[in-house]
Amino acid sequence: MDWYALKPPSTKWLVYGLITSDDNFAVVGKPKAGKSSLTRNLVACIIKGTPFLGRAIDTGKESGRVLYVHLDRKDRPSKVGADFKRLGITAQDAKRLVLAVAEEIPASFDDRLKWLKTEAKALKPHLIVIDLLWQFVEADSSNDYNKVLRGINTLQDALTAAKYKGALLATIHGRKATNPEDPSDDILGSTGQRGSFSNIIILTRYRREGHYTIFSDQTDRDTQHGEIEETIIIRDAVGQMSLQGAYAEYKKDERQVRDQSAIDRLIDFVSANEACTQDDMVDALETTKPNLRKLLASAGDRIIKSGKGSKTDPYRYVPYKMPTHREVASVQ
Repeated sequence: MDWYALKPPSTKWLVYGLITSDDNFAVVGKPKAGKSSLTRNLVACIIKGTPFLGRAIDTGKESGRVLYVHLDRKDRPSKVGADFKRLGITAQDAKRLVLAVAEEIPASFDDRLKWLKTEAKALKPHLIVIDLLWQFVEADSSNDYNKVLRGINTLQDALTAAKYKGALLATIHGRKATNPEDPSDDILGSTGQRGSFSNIIILTRYRREGHYTIFSDQTDRDTQHGEIEETIIIRDAVGQMSLQGAYAEYKKDERQVRDQSAIDRLIDFVSANEACTQDDMVDALETTKPNLRKLLASAGDRIIKSGKGSKTDPYRYVPYKMPTHREVASVQ
């Protein structure tokens, strides 16, 4: 191979700025994080030619075609079909979406690969979905790096041998623990999974807050969009997904509201208990002295401090009160 003469490939996007037309990518998340919902949204957008999360779909001059291998047994095939109908796929569209379930594909990995190659050659899909990856690929342990690589490589090599030109999407479970510094480490099992897919889409559910978020870790990206920083994702009444706003901004706003609420409680307490000490406030507000000092600093001149801060003369606090007209006149 004359590697020096090789020309860099031009990037052709299936989903602009997110998924290339020949991508191997994974959608990762814990159970109930939204993997299947996001995947079905993507499938519907490809079939209908409508934007996915605000990104244009490009299937060239042809209408989109998808092979969806549904192996996640918690969702019955009728539920999957109902989701696609609700997302706007019509009976006419359905001819371009092949839905295969566990009962319809061979049991052994080798036979599954033969079946997949046959289906890929017949349909020539723009996207193949395998939901879930480890229900299709065989590996004795998803924690064994070499076995994971061997299993995924065998799948990808089979599609290459079948001259498949489209993208491959695999859904993978996320692990229980999380690494806030690098969410891509949250893939359940060996890091061989992360290394085998050029792009990874990570979904997280914040149960207490009632939010779902999306984050992308991409090898291929464009200058306009770049990667998706962690962003809140919402669903409308029919299940269509859209991006709402940066999760970091939401957390910032939430923190400001929480801090303002704490300051208001502090001022209310001082107003009701004039000449109170820091010990009084710590006990009443159930906080710590370091946190109380931060609140007092944030309250600024709305709370007035007196005293020397010693044991015999502790700081005492009263609310600032606007002087009356009579008081102002007497000073003048």
